[in-house]
Amino acid sequence: MADYFASNPEIKYILFGGKGGLGKTTLSAATAYWLARKGKRVCVFSTDPQASLSDIFERKIFGQGEVELAGNLYAVEIDADRRIAEYQDEIRNKIKDMYKMDTIPEEVEDYINSSAAEPAMAESATFDAMVELMTAGKFDYYVFDMMPHGHAIRFLGMADILDQWVEKIVSVRKKAGEYGDAATVMGSKGGLAQEDLVL
Repeated sequence: MADYFASNPEIKYILFGGKGGLGKTTLSAATAYWLARKGKRVCVFSTDPQASLSDIFERKIFGQGEVELAGNLYAVEIDADRRIAEYQDEIRNKIKDMYKMDTIPEEVEDYINSSAAEPAMAESATFDAMVELMTAGKFDYYVFDMMPHGHAIRFLGMADILDQWVEKIVSVRKKAGEYGDAATVMGSKGGLAQEDLVL
C-alpha cells in the first residue's frame, strides 16, 4: 500500500468495494488512519446503509456530519433518510415562498411525501453528499467504504443517471423560456389575454 501511494501521488480518491463480508469497512478505516498518521488530511466516508465505522472507531458517526476522530482524520456516515427529509423541507419552503402560502395543499404534500419512496432516492441523497464532500476540497485523501457489489455498481451509475436528468431539466427550462418570450411578444401585440401569459 505504501509503495502504491508513493508511486501514484496524484491519487486522491480511494474506493473499497466488493461483496459483503470482505472487510471493506475495516480496510477503509485502516487506510484512512494510516494516511492520517502520515500527516495527510483524510476523510473516510461510508456509502453503506449498514455502515460500521461507528463500531470500528467506537464513536457516534452516523448522521453527525464530518466527525473529527484524531489529528487529520475525519469520518462520515450519511443518514440518507434525514437528507431526503431535508430535501422535502426545502421543496416545501420554496413552494410556500413562491406562491405566498402558509400551508402546503394536501395533494402537493402527498406528492412530496411519496417522493421518498422513489427508486434510487436514497442512493441519490448519498451520492449528493459524496459529491458535496469532494467538491469542498478540504481533504488530501477521500476514502470511500462502498456498499456491497451490486448496490455499488448501481450507485456509481448514478453519475450518468443524474447527468441525463439535469440535461433534460435544462432543456425543458430552455424551451419554457422560449415559449415565455414568444408569449410576451404576442401579448405586447394584443395577441394573448394577460392571464394566458402565465406559464
